[in-house]
Amino acid sequence: MFNLKQKRKTICSAILVGTMMLSLVGCGKKEPPASINTPDEPLTTEEIGPDTEEPSVDTLADPNSPEAIAEQERFDTYVMDSFRDAISSDSISIHYYLCHPENYGIDASVATLGDAYCLTDEDVEAERAETTAEDDDFYSINYDLLTASQKFDYDVYKRVIDANNTYYDLYFLQEPFAYTSGLHSNMPINYSEYTFRSAEDVPMYLELLDQLPDYIDNAIEFEKVRIEKGYFMNRHNANEVIRQCSEFIADPESNLLLETFNAKIDALTDLDTNLAEEYKQQNYDIVKNHIIPAYERIINFFKDNKSACKNDFGICYLDGGKEYYEYLLANQTGTDRTPEEIIALYDSYMDEYMGELSSVAMLHYTEYMSFIENYDTLYGDIDPDETLRFFEDTFKDRFPEMPRFEYTISPVHESLKNIVSPAFYMLCPVDNTSENTIRLNIESDGAGDLWSTLAHEGIPGHMYQRNYFLQTNPAPLRAVLNHMGYTEGWATYVEFISYEYYDGYAEPVYADLARLNTQISLVLQARIDIGVNYEGWKTADVENYLTTSGFDASVAEDVINYVAAEPANYQAYVLGWLEFEELRKSASTQLGDKFDEKEFHKTLLDAGPCAFPQLEERVNAYIKENK
Repeated sequence: MFNLKQKRKTICSAILVGTMMLSLVGCGKKEPPASINTPDEPLTTEEIGPDTEEPSVDTLADPNSPEAIAEQERFDTYVMDSFRDAISSDSISIHYYLCHPENYGIDASVATLGDAYCLTDEDVEAERAETTAEDDDFYSINYDLLTASQKFDYDVYKRVIDANNTYYDLYFLQEPFAYTSGLHSNMPINYSEYTFRSAEDVPMYLELLDQLPDYIDNAIEFEKVRIEKGYFMNRHNANEVIRQCSEFIADPESNLLLETFNAKIDALTDLDTNLAEEYKQQNYDIVKNHIIPAYERIINFFKDNKSACKNDFGICYLDGGKEYYEYLLANQTGTDRTPEEIIALYDSYMDEYMGELSSVAMLHYTEYMSFIENYDTLYGDIDPDETLRFFEDTFKDRFPEMPRFEYTISPVHESLKNIVSPAFYMLCPVDNTSENTIRLNIESDGAGDLWSTLAHEGIPGHMYQRNYFLQTNPAPLRAVLNHMGYTEGWATYVEFISYEYYDGYAEPVYADLARLNTQISLVLQARIDIGVNYEGWKTADVENYLTTSGFDASVAEDVINYVAAEPANYQAYVLGWLEFEELRKSASTQLGDKFDEKEFHKTLLDAGPCAFPQLEERVNAYIKENK
């Protein structure tokens, strides 16, 4: 997620949105719609927001006063300047988020991977001071003089900005080499998915690739500081980083960054043949002589420093770790709930789902036992394109309609199969909804059924939500502030709706059993994440929780290793999803027969990615309007 002041550590962190431990998928559509936010001239501050409603007296005392108009323009200017600053911080982000940065007044001619990690407390404080000075401009805006839509956006931005101080207080607790979201696994994806829209993109790509070793070396230096402060990762996670990096460079002549580059070069129609071969050689030299040695340095560093691994359990055992987990919990999910309130929510849903599973199993005992015995073969061959076309047609009565958009679906490269998530969607640019990509990792240990993963990653999940929001013409800054609780929560929420539509189950009741199995598994693991990283659970505690909940305690160590490596990562998926469920319960309970599912979903989607307190305001307005 961008912090309004984007730093190198977060390059493209919001571009990949993926499935957790249970799915994989692709998506589809043809005929690209008219492009979003691609003006012929650079955008002015008057053109950046969706301010289509007339402000009411309740929201703005005198919207036409010179003072109010001036303040509204100042806010729009701040938003656009912040967007330019965030995007311009590194060239990869510019390329992924914008096809035409020049239309936004952004000079993308200089290749940069952005700012380095701070390596001293003094550097952190200097960066904090710089950020605070920029934040003061935001806080000086007169909220009361803004329009209703500006106030909503202001609240979205304020939550992000307010988190800055906590972030700097706990700066050295962040982990660059987390084994599923770390730079060593994400940066190869960012480069391999880097689109060559024309031959002009190739030199920039090669410059950026040549900068990657310095980026990695800075992250290694940052890890050395973390060791000095007693923050180094546990042995299992260190071994995972070693394994992943080793697999990535195992076959240098068929490396991902060679094969994908050559394929993209061959697809260019505006590139001279001789120059194409020259570019291929340059890329080969960089990968062979710079990238692979940089990954070898990562491997050697973690091998040499295993003795520095002092904590095999949750982050709460580190100095400041519990506070950092609370920061991650709020930041990853966008919730205002305390950890204790979240625990109570999880326990309530676990009781509900376990009760439902018990009832279904009792009524359909034979089918239940058959479901367990045949779990690995529940799904037949599924064609991603056909499935997404089916979803598009089937869900049109339950979700708002939107223009068609283009997409591609393909498997991940061989070198990434044991590194990346079961599936991920690459966010399309703000100004071009024809670039939608989903990668599938069917061989991943976490891969589940392709059917629900297509719903999660494609329609009506990530790809649908992203393209829907862009068609509302949001302020560009809103389109790059990726609130994970909203985006992953939405994708998980709609994923569960998809189960009832699969007609290939051997028994109809399998739809409920498959859904409940996934729901229970997610809540269980999210609850363990809080137990390990906030409450300090160790192996015996996790084993006891699994046993008393009726599950196999032998998986305790594996679950601990994952949540210790990626604290709060489950929460975006699980708490985000349950926040949507809670909003739905509130709306349907209060409206009764007047509840309209399609209009409810439209309310959620029109709001766009934001924290749940802001989303709840929109839902409450929908409820009030329809009572």
